Amino acid sequence: MDENTDFEELASRVRTQSEDAAGSDTDRVTIRSFQELTSDALAELLEAAETDASEPGSLVFVLSRANAELLSEREGDLEDVDDLETELGREIRVEESMPDDTILLLDPEVVDGEELLEPESIACGIVGSDH
Repeated sequence: MDENTDFEELASRVRTQSEDAAGSDTDRVTIRSFQELTSDALAELLEAAETDASEPGSLVFVLSRANAELLSEREGDLEDVDDLETELGREIRVEESMPDDTILLLDPEVVDGEELLEPESIACGIVGSDH
């Protein structure tokens, strides 16, 4: 994952790796759906991913700018992304091209551009119409 990564395309590829994706013969991505975006939802996604990841300490959240701002507004005791990182114990990358309906949790080394090198090391949160 680098500055040239198209996060919209990456999120689309990750979402097609679910257990229900027809014709997918790769290892599966951990996917969770959330009605609303909260720090508890991120913690739940982290918990699910840590059990499946080979190196859970390297996992990083990737959020859209809108989702990062929504979390800061919604969580009264969190003033910014740094506070959320401290609470979750994980780095958070805010990416402009990241879709607002998707949260990724992954090791940056398991992605090359939009190519999924290790899909089993990626967790994806699908956020309902919370905006």
